[in-house]
Amino acid sequence: MDCLIYYTSVLIISFSLFYAYAKYKLSYWSRRGVKSPPTHLFFGNFKDCITLKKSPGDKMREIYNSADPDDPYIGFYIFHKPLLLLRDHDLIKQVMIKDFDVFPNRRFGSGSQRDPIGLDSILSMHQPRWKYVRNKLTPVLTGQKLKNMLPLMIESGKPMLNFMENLPTNEDGWSEYEMKDISSRYTTDVLASLTFGIDINSFDDNETAFCKTGVTIFRGFMRGIIFIIQFFLPDWDFLVIPFIKRPANYLRNIFWDSMNTRERLGFKRGDMIDSMLALKNGEQNPIYKFEGDNLVAQPSSLYIAGFEATATAIAYALHDLGHHPEHQDTIYNEIQTQLSGKELTMDLINGLSFLDSVVVESLRLHPPLPVTDRITTRDYELPNSGLIIEKNVPVYVSINAINQDPKYFSNPQDFIPLRTETKERKKFYESLAFGIGSRSCIGQRFALLIVKVAIIMIISNYTISYKANKKHDKNAIHVFTYAPDGLYVKFKKRN
Repeated sequence: MDCLIYYTSVLIISFSLFYAYAKYKLSYWSRRGVKSPPTHLFFGNFKDCITLKKSPGDKMREIYNSADPDDPYIGFYIFHKPLLLLRDHDLIKQVMIKDFDVFPNRRFGSGSQRDPIGLDSILSMHQPRWKYVRNKLTPVLTGQKLKNMLPLMIESGKPMLNFMENLPTNEDGWSEYEMKDISSRYTTDVLASLTFGIDINSFDDNETAFCKTGVTIFRGFMRGIIFIIQFFLPDWDFLVIPFIKRPANYLRNIFWDSMNTRERLGFKRGDMIDSMLALKNGEQNPIYKFEGDNLVAQPSSLYIAGFEATATAIAYALHDLGHHPEHQDTIYNEIQTQLSGKELTMDLINGLSFLDSVVVESLRLHPPLPVTDRITTRDYELPNSGLIIEKNVPVYVSINAINQDPKYFSNPQDFIPLRTETKERKKFYESLAFGIGSRSCIGQRFALLIVKVAIIMIISNYTISYKANKKHDKNAIHVFTYAPDGLYVKFKKRN
């Protein structure tokens, strides 16, 4: 009996101490006069994500919408860690652009800053190494470099059109397929060619090793958990390092095979391998030497940033056009008027204004990565609020929530390519899908070019029609934007 009383007393005391500790930690924002949603005693506001019931993007949007319409920010918690979600355009620009020196670092992958697969790369590294590497990589993706890469993108699109043409059709000539699968294969071929210098055909079932590596990195139950940890629980990333070594080793072997072959034969192809050779043989700085895995990390990071995001952007844009035949007719007529009988060039692509509006509007509705973040390097007072963001407290932006906020957009859920928002507001949301400020995606123009080439090639040859998605019970719990039921379309060869 005495033992029972003793253990019961210990249990009650332990729970009481935990309860008092948790309540105090979860009062961080209320003690600073900041609103926050109701919290779970253990999980904070992220229970549905930790238990894999909701994606982080959906949860962040839910937190965003729980605030009053004019609230510039709202606090939330992951377990007992306080974080701040910014809701106001001007405040986001202040933090991400004007005061970049205070918020230069991302939270993603910040737990260990270790390779493999580019965790120690431009995607996640901190200042001052980040700025040095960014300056070194910026010339890799100049307008002239992209012009040189365009023929390789077009060449990678030919197997895609051949694959679509050989799909079975019904009696009216319509085929049906899941658009994300097509765009993933095309994006794989483009990125394999431009970042690793190898020609593959992911539409051939006998040549799918590179494509499977991309799928291994991004998709599946375990991959969803890995990305949630890397984005929202980076201090736990030691738990997932063993699971990402295999694809890292595959990309490492592909990279060095291309580098050694290129260096031995001495030819140039106009891809990223040429640039990596120049960095390898150039003057080195102790802050970051372009050698060994530091070289592998650069094309790997571009592949990581580009594969899923670009494939998602292509699939959703074509799916949106399938829903809106009137916009599809407009974009087809623009392509025919501007490009018919001409060789596809950067200048001609940049002149397709309606195509650009379609891509931007689709990215507004379906940002591939629906969240972005920064970490303070010192205590910082938010302008006009009196709120002090303490050093190392992360700030987040819910891109999908703010891009569909009726405060900023009329009919925010509708696909309206020719929106009438002010020029300043339009510029803001156009850039948000690729991040914002100095830390925005270095490959933005590269990714948009890949997306536009795919849309031009497909819409020039096929009419796209909406197909009701196949329903199932599987949820896509992932940091990236997913359609759990797929993005099915019907398409028919144009006369």
